[in-house]
Amino acid sequence: MTAAGEIYRGAARYYATHITPFSHEIFRSLARVCRLAGSSRALDLGAGTGLFSIPLARSVGNVLSVDPCDEMLQEGRLRAEILGIKNIDFLVSRSEDLIETASSFDIATIANSFNWMDRPTVLAKLAKMLTPDGCIAIVNSEYDESEPGDWRDGMWSAVEEFWKGSLPPGRAVRSALVASDREVLRASEFSEITELRHYFERHRNVDDVLGYLHSMSFATPHVLGARREEFTRRIRQLLLSYSPSGSFVERGHVTTLVGYRP
Repeated sequence: MTAAGEIYRGAARYYATHITPFSHEIFRSLARVCRLAGSSRALDLGAGTGLFSIPLARSVGNVLSVDPCDEMLQEGRLRAEILGIKNIDFLVSRSEDLIETASSFDIATIANSFNWMDRPTVLAKLAKMLTPDGCIAIVNSEYDESEPGDWRDGMWSAVEEFWKGSLPPGRAVRSALVASDREVLRASEFSEITELRHYFERHRNVDDVLGYLHSMSFATPHVLGARREEFTRRIRQLLLSYSPSGSFVERGHVTTLVGYRP
């Protein structure tokens, strides 16, 4: 298992259940903008449990779902089977280590995981793997507001306090990002960029928020270890101080940068 895969050990079921799913509108927009069809082949990198791969499979002929964590892909395979999705394959690999197959894919998607990668290296590799008219979609979810109060900011402050201001794993296996995704994409062969934006709202309870945190690199069951009970108690108390009923709302948007060759 790779370093990133080791960090996420034990997080797959939380990731699959508690990460906000992508809206159908995103896939309709991608199908339109990238001219996807039933014969199209897609490559989804940093795929996790298939949150993007599985719905994308409904718009194309085949998806190759790639992630360095075998537990994540096992969960994705199970969920695809439950949903009856058969046109998806799973591969355990770092994106940087993929074997280049010339002009094999019509689209490559990277959803909420580009920050974990050596971005220029991955884009250079994709330049060899995509068809001449193929496109890359860099997808990132961002949160804009929360209710009641600003519980999300309070929660992140509590997490940092728990780790004494220095968050654990992640720093050792990825470099600090200097350039934006747009800047990195523009410096690649896929320098013509279209931006898509879609909005979302999610209602959560306390257990849902805790499950979401357990899907993150700094609070997976493996990373928390013996301190998991302490972490859960602290965050639960913090959340209930914002909402004694245990009801929370978060709103945000998903930005998709679609890159093409000029």
